Amino acid sequence: MKKLLMSSVLAGAVLLSGCTVWDDTVTNFKSNTEGLDRKITVYSQTGEVIAEYEGENVRTEVNDGGQLIINLNGKRVQVLNANVIIEENTAE
Repeated sequence: MKKLLMSSVLAGAVLLSGCTVWDDTVTNFKSNTEGLDRKITVYSQTGEVIAEYEGENVRTEVNDGGQLIINLNGKRVQVLNANVIIEENTAE
């Protein structure tokens, strides 16, 4: 019985290893716990850049009111009624 269970878990892990949903889940978990290397640009309603934030340990969260909360280098920034672009910096 234990062999069947272990082989099922192993087969599931192998099948999910290339799955986009699995990759997204891992990235979301890492984002929520460690933070990611990101660049965040905040735009006004007319398209002007209001602020830019960049760092290696950036966590973001959107609350029920649609407010974006950015945690960056121990500081918390709240953004409301603005257009925001969040880019993940990837090592390529």
